[in-house]
Amino acid sequence: MARETGKKASGQEKDASRWDDARFDTKLARAGEDPYPETEFSLRVPIYATKSYTYPTLTEMLQHHYYYARTENPTLSALDQKLALLHGGEAALSVASGMAAVHLACSSVLQQRLERVKPEKMKRLMPQASPGDVPNIVMHTNQYTGIYRLCTRIYPQMGIDVRPVDLRDLDAVRQAVDARTRILFIESPANPTVDVIDIQACADVVHAAGGKCIVDNTWASPALQRPLEHGADLVVESLTKYINGHGDCLGGAIIGPAGTMQDIRYFWLETQGAVMSPFSAWLVLRGMRTLGMRMDRHSANAMAIARHLEKHPKVTRVVYPGLESHPGHAIAKRQMKAFGGMISFELASEAACRAFMDSMKLIKVGVSLGDTTSLMEYTAYMTGIDLAPWERKNMRISATHLRFSVGLEDPADIIDDLNQALEKT
Repeated sequence: MARETGKKASGQEKDASRWDDARFDTKLARAGEDPYPETEFSLRVPIYATKSYTYPTLTEMLQHHYYYARTENPTLSALDQKLALLHGGEAALSVASGMAAVHLACSSVLQQRLERVKPEKMKRLMPQASPGDVPNIVMHTNQYTGIYRLCTRIYPQMGIDVRPVDLRDLDAVRQAVDARTRILFIESPANPTVDVIDIQACADVVHAAGGKCIVDNTWASPALQRPLEHGADLVVESLTKYINGHGDCLGGAIIGPAGTMQDIRYFWLETQGAVMSPFSAWLVLRGMRTLGMRMDRHSANAMAIARHLEKHPKVTRVVYPGLESHPGHAIAKRQMKAFGGMISFELASEAACRAFMDSMKLIKVGVSLGDTTSLMEYTAYMTGIDLAPWERKNMRISATHLRFSVGLEDPADIIDDLNQALEKT
């Protein structure tokens, strides 16, 4: 019952008496949770760990949009709304991983949403039915290895022609894009070579041909770059990286027009099942509250470290968008608020790289990126391990390529660790 202070009784207190006559096992299964206690005054969005949503009547159920957790969950809805607002998009969809986001976004463009289709029509839609009308994807020669694997090893088996070109060369882009181009896929800055792509210029080319532009914004996050403002039709993010920022969960997101997001949610996601858990969504919501401050620190640290490495006698090459020596520096200044926390650099030999990787003390050896902790990767032996030598050559990943995700430690401590490890090479 309500307290004597006159405060209104909560929903849980008001409904407690309904269980007075229930037996023990019924109370065990239902009491206190049915209906769910009021949470409208909670400071934080709760974790809705449920598989489905029930209603007293069919009429009431049809008035709501929560049915089954594979398509919607209140915790994920809060995350979706925040992501859409941060990107300046109409809607967003959170999914299980960054790769899930990429595949779902591409699927929504490459294929049709089909329902109640008879088998005869489905046969006409098979790739074999139109061998002279093969759709294609144009993507950068250097691509995150997971996306590269999806586009070059899986999509061709589905009848999709994949055309890797240097997206920094607009003449090459114009030659590659044609009337059958469904997607121009951009990752900028690109993983792991830190190439910077002119999003607006590439989007203009593919739009003129009737295709869509999808941008992987993982290395920048919406704190530094908002691709929808530069012509992108859809944006994908690996929430695992900077947006969550704490290295404790996986997640991905797609951002774009409301109608497209609705199709992806209720057809592609519901069918393919790459659903984010409510707990992961809650972790991402917690982590992204500090995204702006973290990206400022990541960028400031990376700039100081890139300038230091550029002057170090044992470093043969440094690539960072904030350096005037970067070929895409002017483009990065135009489409990014700051230059991010990712640096690429090279040493004189493979032996030097291995000695360096084995000598770091503060910086951790590990895949992934965007963490508070500084992470170093020897690309040829880590995310690039399943690439053939000719593939690494085409992607401009050298045998001495190092990818550095600069963390939030004091930059002086990071530089000290780099110096002592370089001295061992």
